[in-house]
Amino acid sequence: MMETKQADSGNIPFPANIAIHTFSEKIMDTYMYFQVLKLSDSFWLWIGSSPAKFGDFTVAMNSGKMPCSTVLLGNSDSGCLAMATRLAKRTGKQVFISGDLTFNQIQLPLIEKRVAEEMKQHPDNF
Repeated sequence: MMETKQADSGNIPFPANIAIHTFSEKIMDTYMYFQVLKLSDSFWLWIGSSPAKFGDFTVAMNSGKMPCSTVLLGNSDSGCLAMATRLAKRTGKQVFISGDLTFNQIQLPLIEKRVAEEMKQHPDNF
């Protein structure tokens, strides 16, 4: 029988090696919502201003000096691809990012900074 544990954002049981972590932040004038699905050697980060929008979907993974990354759904200029690449390099993990990241160039670094702060405060959730 597979061991399960409760996710911190609901009552849905998950296998022990999967966890969900959520947080939010007001960035400039927009409330941003973040959800991390931690897997065994990777994580999926969803970011958006509306909980109902899936948005673009990208993946990045280490493959030597520079991570390899690609867009799975959506477009490459949304900010997801660059952020996934930087997070894969920083964590050494495969990183999936999806969400509504069609914001101005000032908000994107602030969003990434907020993710970095959360990673520092709660490294076991990534």
